[in-house]
Amino acid sequence: MKKKKIIIMFLVALIFPVYAEKLNVVPMEQLNIAAGFGYDIVKELNGNVQYSIPFSIYDFSKREKKGAKSTDKKEEITEQGSSNIKAKASSIGETREQRQLNSSKPIIIGTEEIAIISEEAANYGIKDIINILFANAKTNDSDFFSVCKGKAEDILRFKVEGYPSSADYMGGIIRNSTDYNFLSINYSLWNIYVALESEGENLVLPYLEIKDEKICITGMALFKGDKMVYVIPMEESKIMNMLREKKGKGILSLQEGPDKYINYDAMVKRKVKCNKTEGKYEFIIELDFKGDIINNTLYKDMKKENESEFEELMEKKIENMCYGFLNKMKNVYKIDCLNLGMVAAAKYGRETGVDWNKEVSNADIKVNVKVEIDKMGIGQY
Repeated sequence: MKKKKIIIMFLVALIFPVYAEKLNVVPMEQLNIAAGFGYDIVKELNGNVQYSIPFSIYDFSKREKKGAKSTDKKEEITEQGSSNIKAKASSIGETREQRQLNSSKPIIIGTEEIAIISEEAANYGIKDIINILFANAKTNDSDFFSVCKGKAEDILRFKVEGYPSSADYMGGIIRNSTDYNFLSINYSLWNIYVALESEGENLVLPYLEIKDEKICITGMALFKGDKMVYVIPMEESKIMNMLREKKGKGILSLQEGPDKYINYDAMVKRKVKCNKTEGKYEFIIELDFKGDIINNTLYKDMKKENESEFEELMEKKIENMCYGFLNKMKNVYKIDCLNLGMVAAAKYGRETGVDWNKEVSNADIKVNVKVEIDKMGIGQY
């Protein structure tokens, strides 16, 4: 027993200094902790491209607490803000070298809220951006990605009252955008990597811009492969998301006048069926809505017959909205932004050389909508 104790004490004495050195804690003021980062490009006259990658870094400073008595032990408050570090080089990897030359502190990644890709960089292609990030084990593969109008550097530098950085604010916008506009939160590095490598899937990302002195989501960026080809407004994005995502949540309205309307807060579930006849694909999209009436000035007294009338009218309105979007998707965008090609490839075989954007654009697509009222308001079930 005595020998065992001596051996254990010897091992502790031997190992502890090694781990103590590794666990040495560095004050956060001595680190550049990433809040977010962006991707800009600068096209040169000779056809070459320079990557400009700004990092939004948390700034920490300490000040003495107000009202502290001279006899009291000194108390400090840590204040948090942000600043930008920018690096420019002919390749993404080289920007890391340049960035470290501009910083006196080690840069810590994995804490970032969001990655912003400028519209110009998204048009040029994002595959190199995604691949180098995905290969880095320190990268946070669940942080959000978005495309922005103008330069990523400008939107990262934008000051938002009450937030240490605009990156924190933008991450919050996307995270909480799922409640009322049928948006998804599947815009992470992992989701993008999978989308770029999956047959029959096209990437979409939220589109952010500074509008009326505020940062907001104003639409969705549509990609073909790794290149952005269109930006669609929120009105269309809402319909696209209903048709694209397996489930979503949002508000729909029926309105007959300025003071006659109904607001319907609903959850939608999507199912897709695919058939192939004489070489032509047919898709049937079933949308099942279930939700609550949150505001009603259209019917004075919402009885059972009014409920049925509302459900029928809302079904027709949603169908018209969907067919309007499908017509534009097939004839203007000519992109399978609903990922119907994934369904067809799963049923009829992958890696057959099929251009799913072309096939879906020429396919027959039907939409069946079912609307159901769950509750009529507080106290009504």
